[in-house]
Amino acid sequence: MREQMRAQRDAFRAQRRQIRYQMLGMRRSSILGPILLIGLGILFLLVQTGRLNQQLFWDRVGQWWPLLLLFAGIVLLAEWTFDQFRLRDPNQPRYRRSLGGGAVILILFLCFGGLIVRGIHNGDQNFMARDFLAHHFMVNLDDIDEFFGDKHESDQTLDFPLSAGGTLAVVNPRGNVTVSGTSDDGRIHVAIHKQVYASSDSEADSKAQQLTPASSDNGFGTTLTMPSKDGARADLSLTVPAGSAITVTTNRGDIHINSIKSTVTATANRGDIDLSAISGPATAHINSAGSSLTAHSLAGGITVEGHAQDLTLTDIAGPVSVSGDFFGTTHFEHINGSIKFHTSRANFQLARLDGEAEISPRSDLSADQGVGPLVFTSNNHNITLDRISGDIDVTDHNGSIDLTAAAPLGRVTLEDRNGSIRATLPEHAGFVVQANTTNGQIDNDLQLTPGGTGSSKTLTGTVGAGGPQLTITTTNGDISIHKADVQPMPPNPPTAPKLTLEPSAPPSPAPPAKPHKKAASSPSGPEPPATP
Repeated sequence: MREQMRAQRDAFRAQRRQIRYQMLGMRRSSILGPILLIGLGILFLLVQTGRLNQQLFWDRVGQWWPLLLLFAGIVLLAEWTFDQFRLRDPNQPRYRRSLGGGAVILILFLCFGGLIVRGIHNGDQNFMARDFLAHHFMVNLDDIDEFFGDKHESDQTLDFPLSAGGTLAVVNPRGNVTVSGTSDDGRIHVAIHKQVYASSDSEADSKAQQLTPASSDNGFGTTLTMPSKDGARADLSLTVPAGSAITVTTNRGDIHINSIKSTVTATANRGDIDLSAISGPATAHINSAGSSLTAHSLAGGITVEGHAQDLTLTDIAGPVSVSGDFFGTTHFEHINGSIKFHTSRANFQLARLDGEAEISPRSDLSADQGVGPLVFTSNNHNITLDRISGDIDVTDHNGSIDLTAAAPLGRVTLEDRNGSIRATLPEHAGFVVQANTTNGQIDNDLQLTPGGTGSSKTLTGTVGAGGPQLTITTTNGDISIHKADVQPMPPNPPTAPKLTLEPSAPPSPAPPAKPHKKAASSPSGPEPPATP
């Protein structure tokens, strides 16, 4: 019997090995893995050799990574269709497709990498923790304390003299900061609105007492620092002498500064920035893709750095410099100074803007009544420039260019790929034209005859008495050159931007209010002493 049992066991093992071998013979690997490896190898080779911009490559990975899943699905569906067609033949050996574990890991790695890159691109440093909860589960971690207690509110007022240095620095980890240069008694007045989440009144009172700013004077200026407390935030409203130099930093909160006649520096890690009526140079650091910046009526120019959603800059005298990544719409209006706008996707420069200009990240650029030199370099934009004088240099891909140049006319260079170009020049201007298009036509009313052979068309010649060089180059698009009665741009702006100052008024702080619960009112104890 033992011999018989051993024989049965050996037969079972042999049968199992035979089935395994048959299954392995019926399995065929998918071609998806090799395609992905070849494609990634080509892309990384282009990046390594400098033929593909590394920053642009990772930007596209973060934006288009879902296409990888679509591509993988199409390849697998095509293979399944091909196999079903072949297996209709009864003489064809049976087999089945399998996607190797390496290909699965590679796809997951690329998708996960795309999510991380997109999160960093949007400025979310703790992207996995915050963005998924906030956007997919509708949980805002900033307000998560509401789940663990009731909301208590209280107010506090402080005032102290401004230091001899005349500078004020404000640091608020959680809460908004508003600074107005409307104090006429040489002192700093602070109104604090506190919001505390706690399960009891005593706990709320303790947190509110700790939520009092600390002030220090180092001989160069005054620093006002709010403590950071879990489950608590404080909104600060300050009135200061108009001549004070202001520096404000918030981690989670908006910044509003107005009516200051000195330098201003604002840093918002997660919040909006609003600047108005500032005489000195302004600097803004904004570091959240969902935030916006507004600057109006500035007499000393402004420098903006970081990443944000929308930018609105109007009525500014002095240079404007913007660098970073901005994912919404950037609007310029009445800028009596140079404009430098640089992002990973576009580069825009202009000497002066009497009208307005608007840049959208993936749509259009429009500008009117500007004084060059103008430079714009980008991809996938439809560009409309109206009444631009001086030198003009525009380079675009996959979009159209429509230029109306004004006197005085400078050197004009328009280069496009996969787009049409239309240029309108002043009626009495003289210039030398050199236009070339491939797979397109050239239309003009300059009394010049286009030349060229085959798909290539050219237009060359001198118009009027000659003058600046007009160079137009495009592929897969038409070129149109015309003259029109275009009003010249004035040498100086018609009106200089004026500051819109807030009316000066003596401070009238409200008396301290007792904390109260949002859900039910109850006594909350005394207010902390009003001493800095």
